[in-house]
Amino acid sequence: LPLHVKSVLVTQESDVKENLEAFDFMIGTHALLYKELPQCALVMVDEQHRFGTKQRSLLSALVSQKAWHPHYIQFSATPIPRTLSMIQSSLVDFSFIKMLPYPKDISTHVISKQHFKDLVAHIHAEIAKKHQCIIVYPLVEESEVINYQSIEEGRGFWEKNFEGVYVTYGKDKNKEEILEAFKEKGNLLISTTVVEVGISLPRLSTIVIVGAERLGLASLHQLRGRVSRNGLKGYCFLYTNLAKSERLEKFSQTLDGFEIAELDLKYRQGGDVVEGSIQSGKKLVWFEVGSDEEILKEAKSRIEGTQSPLVQRS
Repeated sequence: LPLHVKSVLVTQESDVKENLEAFDFMIGTHALLYKELPQCALVMVDEQHRFGTKQRSLLSALVSQKAWHPHYIQFSATPIPRTLSMIQSSLVDFSFIKMLPYPKDISTHVISKQHFKDLVAHIHAEIAKKHQCIIVYPLVEESEVINYQSIEEGRGFWEKNFEGVYVTYGKDKNKEEILEAFKEKGNLLISTTVVEVGISLPRLSTIVIVGAERLGLASLHQLRGRVSRNGLKGYCFLYTNLAKSERLEKFSQTLDGFEIAELDLKYRQGGDVVEGSIQSGKKLVWFEVGSDEEILKEAKSRIEGTQSPLVQRS
């Protein structure tokens, strides 16, 4: 930014003593939503799909209840079902950026316990090429509710059979330092979904997601996107105890974030597109955006004054 633009970073840990009205440009995490913010001309939200209902409510108040109505731009590679429903219903203006900065070559495979030996061999082969791998576990500690190993249960195997193994998770106070150390000299990282965003790992070629069926497709897409960042051949393994998962199989067949968002809408339903209190699931009794696409197209064409191919002229 130009020197005359006064900017500030606001996070939960930052200690900003000045009044925020003194700044022209504010960058921050969710912590910004809990501050007394000045009038602004533009509000931009990245990773829109990661905001919960309460945070979306605060954002809505920020952009609609002020004397100035700021421009409001949201960014997401995989919109949540409600947002996609709003796009398809023409309730919001939208633009698609379909050009990737570089093509990604990622193979995605749904695997189970019977494939574990082959998975270990694959990881050994990738590390021999000086590539890195991540194993994402659903939990840090053992649980009687979830039928998958936790980090603490599984780390022993990896530490025994591999060198350069690093372990971290969301509440780890040394998380940033561990990720930096792994980036420089690690082979295998054992973690949770905390690695969905954050540090860039140019040597990362493989990610294994344990209990993949427990995660939303947006999270799976974000995790998979950690590999092949610099054109490296990438691999994503979706480890599941399910005998079959149509949802995971469909996900494995595409790298297109918008197609994945449409799949998410199909399987989770669109929620409440009017009030926003429900981000997924069924709200309307007689109409669902995800399954009644032709009816939606017909309604949109009539509103816009164009002729739908469904309408037969006499």
